Amino acid sequence: MEKKKFDFSAWVKVHVAEFKRIIWPSKDEIIKETLSVIAISLIFGAIVIGFDYIVEFGYNALVSLLG
Repeated sequence: MEKKKFDFSAWVKVHVAEFKRIIWPSKDEIIKETLSVIAISLIFGAIVIGFDYIVEFGYNALVSLLG
């Protein structure tokens, strides 16, 4: 079986052609999506912190009952 030699120039041409086909988002889309990610991250963080406080409260209540 014969190995094909790697053709760097063909590889670059393929990637340049593919790069030209990319549809880049507008500045407004980037801002909107970034703010959405930040908002969802803050909401999820608040949920995790709330769950942590509930579990901590329950754990401390059990320890005080048993200890």
